[in-house]
Amino acid sequence: MNMVVNCGFAVNIKDDRANANEIFDAVVRAVRGVAEKLALVILKEYQDRITEALCSASGPVAKKGLGGHEVKGQEGRRCRCRSFRRSGYWKETRCLRGEYCSVEFRPRVVECKKCGKRLTPVLEALELDAYEWRTEGLLRKVMESVAETSYRRGSAQLDRLAEVPVAKSTAHRWAARVELPVSAGSGKPFLGADGTGFKKQGGQRGDVHLVLEMGQKGDIRPLGVWAGTGWEQISKEMKKQLQGEPRLLVSDGERGLENWMGRLTQRSARSHWHYSRDSSFALWRDGAPREERQRVQKRLRELLAIEINEADMEWVSAKDRQTLRDRISAAEKDLDQLQEDFEKKGYQKAATYLANARDRLFNHLKLWLETGIIAPRTASIVENIIRELVRRLKKVGWNWSDAGATRMGRVVMTRRYDPETWEAYWRQRMNLQGRCEIRLKWFFAKRVA
Repeated sequence: MNMVVNCGFAVNIKDDRANANEIFDAVVRAVRGVAEKLALVILKEYQDRITEALCSASGPVAKKGLGGHEVKGQEGRRCRCRSFRRSGYWKETRCLRGEYCSVEFRPRVVECKKCGKRLTPVLEALELDAYEWRTEGLLRKVMESVAETSYRRGSAQLDRLAEVPVAKSTAHRWAARVELPVSAGSGKPFLGADGTGFKKQGGQRGDVHLVLEMGQKGDIRPLGVWAGTGWEQISKEMKKQLQGEPRLLVSDGERGLENWMGRLTQRSARSHWHYSRDSSFALWRDGAPREERQRVQKRLRELLAIEINEADMEWVSAKDRQTLRDRISAAEKDLDQLQEDFEKKGYQKAATYLANARDRLFNHLKLWLETGIIAPRTASIVENIIRELVRRLKKVGWNWSDAGATRMGRVVMTRRYDPETWEAYWRQRMNLQGRCEIRLKWFFAKRVA
């Protein structure tokens, strides 16, 4: 269907004086007014064209994809008739709301000549449910606004920008329909995972978990957010999504996390900051005095302080590599001796903690020695992101269900850290195929005074 829509603008510059701000402001207000009228004209002409095709003797090509229905009064049985007659309009006027304007019109109704079923073909053509009167584009605009602020502030922001306003309760209801899937991996070398608590419905404490990919330069890509789901189930989902096997898992050392997510990677790395801090906590549980806890914590920081010089990141000699290997080996032996000292003093919890983490403390250095890939030394990147996630959840709303926290967590993370996936999700959801094109056909101006 082709059409030409003609419109004219009357421009009045009082006393032949107007600054740039006044001109641009007037242009914006005029264009917004035209948008609503243009959308209405196109919708009405589109509806008339569909009705003509269905109610005429045109062949199946013109009616392809339209008019399919079940036999009236016989659920599940398809009617093979494609001949219709006009049957008036809806009694009430419907409002269709888009990203930048809304239009009101009365949908046409047609009736099957064989079974008498009455249909509203324009809804099928517009890919709308019977009582769905907002576009996916408006839903996207609402979700982007909410992800940055909250339901209340997001609604107010749309109103201030002179776009289609949406009530807070409506935005909340629409958001319940946005289910971003777990993202597929892109082959980055590091897998990061962490979890923290959030306030659930009924005053209960919930757990939210985050998994992301990391590159050598600190670039990140969130893969998924889960609430009320254990690491075992998360690892099963991620196994299907990962492309290849990440080199290293970076985490805070949580046992359940490492046991399940660690199976998806070649190695697991233990956060050095958590290691020294949690070792002191284990000693406290064993009853060690404060002075000894501080001494051990200082000693651990010294043993773990093996770094790669920036100058050595690109190239080091075989001799220097061996020196680094010797330092790692010496540090591991010192840790073994410290573990034995703990056992002799009866610090069993601290000894067990050292033993469980020993083999993962220098995996980031061993990876670099083998491949040249520079891995993160701590889990601070992952922890900062999950803290940001929980702060965003608190800003958007309180008292989440597990499903709601999962849904909104994925929206916030994808919108903020993975714009490509965000764009692809909405392009698919909106079913954008370039089937409607509007271009300026002609443009001219004429002074009348």
